[in-house]
Amino acid sequence: MRSLFFLFGVILIVFPALISCNSSESGKNVVKGDSIAQQLSELNSSIEKEPKNSDLLVLRSEYYVRQELFNNALSDINKAIELNPENVKAYTGLSGIYLLMGKPQESLDALNQVLKFDDKNADVYLKKAKLYLIMKDYENCASSIQKTIEIDPNLADAYYLKGMALMENDKMDLAIESFQRSVNINQSHFDALMQLGYIWEKKDVKISIDYFKSASKANPKSTEALYNLGLLYQDNGQPEKAILSYKEIIKLDSNNKLAFYNIGYVNLVYLNKYSEGAESFTKAIELDPNYIDAWYNRGLCYELLKDKQKATNDYQQILKLKVNDLKAIEGMNRLDKLMR
Repeated sequence: MRSLFFLFGVILIVFPALISCNSSESGKNVVKGDSIAQQLSELNSSIEKEPKNSDLLVLRSEYYVRQELFNNALSDINKAIELNPENVKAYTGLSGIYLLMGKPQESLDALNQVLKFDDKNADVYLKKAKLYLIMKDYENCASSIQKTIEIDPNLADAYYLKGMALMENDKMDLAIESFQRSVNINQSHFDALMQLGYIWEKKDVKISIDYFKSASKANPKSTEALYNLGLLYQDNGQPEKAILSYKEIIKLDSNNKLAFYNIGYVNLVYLNKYSEGAESFTKAIELDPNYIDAWYNRGLCYELLKDKQKATNDYQQILKLKVNDLKAIEGMNRLDKLMR
């Protein structure tokens, strides 16, 4: 999970940012229906009343994007641009649609249209930088970030994106400086704090923990920050704190099988609390009956508790899920020797 964040971090900042979801004043209460059909009905009704309101067409385009009806979304966005050729939200929406359709160059062209009538739009330059980063065009990415910073030197996202580009080019020291600059501007910049946590994990565990703690405070609903805290605690001689972190995850997400599994693992491996371990593995299995690792570790807990029958049942269940599973076979062989 730790290594994947570097890959997903860029993706996660791009799609929400390129597809505007902020309603205009005239349409801010339009999409309020409980059902998908009702939302579309209300949008259609509003557009019938105000057919020349380009912002309403942008709203309906956003609705179509959420339903993955990209051709419909494209049609509405183009109509919005015809009605108002200087509608920034329409062009950024168009950029987002093209990106989702796998057309990054067309996405970039749409953003460039905005700069023809608003060449001081820092947000658009930042969106261009994100696109260039996806396209791995690092020279233009750096240029767009620099333009963004010239317009708005206190834009934390710009320094975060600069850090991502530097990191992709293995310039880790400079990346750290850029992520830290982002945090200096915005102490609650979750993504920058997470990246600093990951980077410092290999350099200084205590500093890494502090960054993940800060990330968790910045976004109290993030299970990711808590999960990484738990892993650091369990790998660095603080099993009780690890369990507390995983329990915080469960408070946020009672169906998080990994949190239950990791509590079981800490109890089994670090604390030798086999009954507690078996209990947590049971909860993980209830959430995912095909969770082979949970079945195995629960079986191991039962084996260490000298409950041979329950251990046998778990190892046999694994062999039903995965024929010739080596660990399960080894477990059955150990039990067989004990029963002789």
